[in-house]
Amino acid sequence: MGKIQTLPEELISKIAAGEIIERPASILKELIENSIDAGARKIVVNVTRGGKDLIVVRDDGTGIEKDDIPLLFHRHSTSKIKRFEDLFRISSMGFRGEALYSIASVSEVFLRTKTADEPTGWEVHIRNGKKTEPKPVSMQKGTEVEVHNIFSNVPVRRKFLKSDATEFRKILDFFVLYAIVYPSLHFVLIHNKKTIFDLPCEKLKKSRISKIFNINPQHLLEIFWKSIDNTVSIEAIVGDINLYRPRKDMQFIFVNNRPVQHSGLSFTINGVYHNLIPAEFYPVFAFFFNLKKEDVDINVHPSKREVKIKNEADLLNLTKSVLEENLIKKPRPKILQVQSEIKSEATLISEKTESYHKEETQKTIFFQKQIETQNHNDFKSRFLKSQFVAIVFQTYLIFEASDCIFFVDYHAAHERITFENLLIQAKKGKIKTEQLLIPASIPLSTHEIIAWQSWGKIKLEEIGFASTQWDDRTIAIYSCPEGIKNPIQAVRNILAESNINFDIETLLKKACRNSTMAGEKISNQEAETLKTSLISCDQPLVCPHGRPTVIEINKRFIEKQFFR
Repeated sequence: MGKIQTLPEELISKIAAGEIIERPASILKELIENSIDAGARKIVVNVTRGGKDLIVVRDDGTGIEKDDIPLLFHRHSTSKIKRFEDLFRISSMGFRGEALYSIASVSEVFLRTKTADEPTGWEVHIRNGKKTEPKPVSMQKGTEVEVHNIFSNVPVRRKFLKSDATEFRKILDFFVLYAIVYPSLHFVLIHNKKTIFDLPCEKLKKSRISKIFNINPQHLLEIFWKSIDNTVSIEAIVGDINLYRPRKDMQFIFVNNRPVQHSGLSFTINGVYHNLIPAEFYPVFAFFFNLKKEDVDINVHPSKREVKIKNEADLLNLTKSVLEENLIKKPRPKILQVQSEIKSEATLISEKTESYHKEETQKTIFFQKQIETQNHNDFKSRFLKSQFVAIVFQTYLIFEASDCIFFVDYHAAHERITFENLLIQAKKGKIKTEQLLIPASIPLSTHEIIAWQSWGKIKLEEIGFASTQWDDRTIAIYSCPEGIKNPIQAVRNILAESNINFDIETLLKKACRNSTMAGEKISNQEAETLKTSLISCDQPLVCPHGRPTVIEINKRFIEKQFFR
């Protein structure tokens, strides 16, 4: 007997659903897109336990006619396309007719809908693949989809779901995407009976982004560009030099109003910011590309996360040019104009390897486990005998020795000293703290306030930060570990993370990142004290995050530059 057999329909449906529905957030994405396609002006999302127990999406769109209800929850039943050619001119969010079918395959679903022309609404119930006959229900115009117990009939998938907090963060990520790109719609998000977002209609995307992320709109720049033939247009809301994040959690790309992932566009946009913000941080931006429908293929991924773009290289060059023209060549207040520099090959730094290109006559010193003790001690001796000369660029301290010059990154060195002092205190069981004269208020994004409420407050207390909540979007810091001169940035570094399983050492590393304030002045005595403290560290030649603290340039290298 042959080994090949046709799979049963029930198994086929679960396999197909697995390509579309990965977690509760996948369900939310599909339902919100259906509501947008239905012309909704208001979309209300209500979830319980991160969406694992319940997801309800209610809209005031056109509703579904009674004659179409029997075709719901059938695979590939859709009103969005009729011919193969339509796949290359997609204007709707959904089009395959797989969303409701996939959702019903892995959960229990109630759907209620009413059109403006019908006197009553209609409700159907799907459970274990069986659908009830439509029955009348009283409701307003629109559609409501109620999804219970995701993966209840696929327990092997359900056990791989993360914690309620993690799943809700994923839901929040998707919700925010559509709230950004459709500011003219009213969005509401409720979690465990608590309203997280209530975003009324806005005229401008800038206003919507500012409210969602609790950002000062003065730090957001609007960009508009359109080709002469109107085939390509670019709209962007980008952060200025004062606005950057420790992660890429506020970077969004939309193509024809669809949120997408596109590595080429992301790399190009981040590259323009390379000389504008600190290397450890990432810019804030939302780019909206409107292209000809036939130039975009969105049918390359089951969940439509990725797209292919015709003439992609041209679009990347255009994006780079438009952003540079508005961000660099037209500087705003508090932004210094960055002029391109022609760097010699010997001074270029490889972004991929993060290693310095060094000539034989220039020696960059950084900590390595393989370094010989004799050379290490020799460096310490020569460095201790050096004399402080000056500070340049408000960042680098210059020390002169008999046969070389040492450049010290003041901020990196201070991070190393602070980190090791706090780590020693932590190992002894008590971190010294200092009270702030005036409590520091920190406006947080929704992600950050949720992190603070769920685990961040406890983790901050472990390393000496005392904090309380002032209002729905703001916390106050009353004390911080000694040596942390920028407690606001330290708190943000920790709350920006999604992982809560940090040990004390990792927490302190994050707290010490950028722990000094830019533009600080330093006296000769303070410079000498910093030198002595740095040499006393276990690992004096790198900051806690691996950046060099000291660079040594020998006298002969300098003499050669003057042909001596």
